[in-house]
Amino acid sequence: MGKSFTFTFAYHTYFHVTDISEVRVEGLETLDYLDNLKNRERFTEQGDAIVFESEVDKVYLSTPTKIAILDHERKRTFELRKDGLPDAVVWNPWDKKAKTIPDLGDDDYKHMLCVEAACVENPITLKPGEEWRGRQELSAVPSSYCSGQLDPQTAFLCDKFGFA
Repeated sequence: MGKSFTFTFAYHTYFHVTDISEVRVEGLETLDYLDNLKNRERFTEQGDAIVFESEVDKVYLSTPTKIAILDHERKRTFELRKDGLPDAVVWNPWDKKAKTIPDLGDDDYKHMLCVEAACVENPITLKPGEEWRGRQELSAVPSSYCSGQLDPQTAFLCDKFGFA
């Protein structure tokens, strides 16, 4: 018999945005999160949406299946839909940390944002022969878009993973 396998998982999804200071993330309001900048201390999100004014590195817990990233200047919304991934990571290195990352230009933080469907807080354990699936679906839609339906022509399906 084989051994059990325990792991965490995150899609490392980097979004190109026009100006990080004009971006907001919706769908994570009032949720608990672990702040990686404060030794994974647990907090509850306050406010209408997440906005960016400094470095952010948070793991949101028990997140909904749909998260929206609104890029106001481009009048575009990215929708992230997920299944089998209870958490979401939100990350932007801001100016000081961006300068320490070799493959990131000093000002690249102004035009990028990571919002990652993840399973971080409670690792997954698979016994031999068991399987786990996590799914992430991304779409880009006009910001005025507000129905709950994805247009299949604008959706991008990310890989499914199964471990046996």
